Amino acid sequence: MQLQFEARFTSIYRLRIPLPPFITDTQPHDLEMKATGWSTHPSEHLKPNQISFEDGEAYIARKDIINIFTDGSKTEHGVGAAFCVLTNDIWAYQWSAKLNDNNTVFQAEITALHEAVIYASHLPNHNTSKIHVDNRASIMASSNSKSTNETARKNFKILLSNPRIKVSWVKVHAGNIGNERADQLAKDATQHGQPYSHTKLPKSYIKGLLRKRMLEEWQTIWKNGDTGRKIYNIMPSVSLRPTNWIREDVIFFSQHGPFPAYVKRFHLSDSDYCSCGGIGRALHYATEVSIQCLGI
Repeated sequence: MQLQFEARFTSIYRLRIPLPPFITDTQPHDLEMKATGWSTHPSEHLKPNQISFEDGEAYIARKDIINIFTDGSKTEHGVGAAFCVLTNDIWAYQWSAKLNDNNTVFQAEITALHEAVIYASHLPNHNTSKIHVDNRASIMASSNSKSTNETARKNFKILLSNPRIKVSWVKVHAGNIGNERADQLAKDATQHGQPYSHTKLPKSYIKGLLRKRMLEEWQTIWKNGDTGRKIYNIMPSVSLRPTNWIREDVIFFSQHGPFPAYVKRFHLSDSDYCSCGGIGRALHYATEVSIQCLGI
């Protein structure tokens, strides 16, 4: 079953070959792929002051900077991304969207940053924008020209072309009005946001789906099989988690051990009877054992 799982994953994710509909309707082009190589020439870098991992709270009070706050959220209702714009103490603009329920929080965070970067790039050239992000991973990915994330690479290229756009980390849930507003917008978007289809499904989604299908097929085989019925009566449900049975437990419950009834199957004994006359199974030695059985 594990080999089948690996083969299916390799087929759809690496070879880009669709799987049969009874396994999944997800197509290879629906999946987020890793980018390789450099997104730009190795000699091109962001300006030293474009990226900051210091808390950007101090910039909010400045009137000469357009402050943009981003956030992503994943709740029981779905996945949302949002950003809002603060200019001269006025909320000038906001954007939010609902991603696929199978997208990750990181994808929501980096999508919000991507839309904010696009917005900032369309502002007049004399305006300096400060994008406040509470997710360090999305900032690090977007400032790395060799990031394997396609959205992060797009962010890097836009930032490279627009040095007036700066990105700063902000502490989450620390009373920052912009961060709190973006957080609420993202949460609201998980239910009421406009659908956003540009962010593809993560690798973890297809692996989880294929693993679920594998367990379902394994369960069907285990339930309808003709062998291992003694173990089935004890463990009717399959699982990838180890049972932590000791050696003696395995021998007793499987009855695969030095018992006459078992070794006779392999022609290693002429009889499947115990010396006392009972059938030489594990249960016999556990419940009906006598001095004669023990050879004393």
